[in-house]
Amino acid sequence: MSHAFGPVFQIAYVVEDVESAIAHMTKVMGIGPFFMFPVPLQAEWIEVRGERVAPDYDLLGAAAISYSGDSMIEIIQPGSAPSVYREFLDSGRSGVHHLGTVATDYDAQMAAARAAGIGVALEGVLPISRFSYLDTDILFPGTMVELIEMGPEMKELFGMVRATAAEWDGKDPIRQM
Repeated sequence: MSHAFGPVFQIAYVVEDVESAIAHMTKVMGIGPFFMFPVPLQAEWIEVRGERVAPDYDLLGAAAISYSGDSMIEIIQPGSAPSVYREFLDSGRSGVHHLGTVATDYDAQMAAARAAGIGVALEGVLPISRFSYLDTDILFPGTMVELIEMGPEMKELFGMVRATAAEWDGKDPIRQM
């Protein structure tokens, strides 16, 4: 558990092609099925490096989640617009991008991060959560922390994905949320 940001539950990868990454995870790693996010995100608001962006901002090209035991595996293919995901790929990297944590007190944790001089690269509000990507990747480039405040609907959705992954028979590796 991160005492600063809450327990780590997610490993997130940023890749050029989400379907190829899912094929690797399902066929080679035996992780699946993956549930695709609806794109574009239905956000109340999103800020990229402190700038508010339009609701139809091309943040995600595609994204999907599954579980391996208690760990969520997220795969993100960025959209064409500037973002922390696009920055990562444009710098020549791909693979692990961030660790997702469950906020224990989102407002206090965000205030503490800002007071410590940790920048906020991406922040937003979705109908089922608040989230922020913190610029914690100075020592380990590409390993940001995503602080996630989960509402009951998000916990239920993630529980369904986790239960489905635990019982997965290898069929239908890509599903819709």
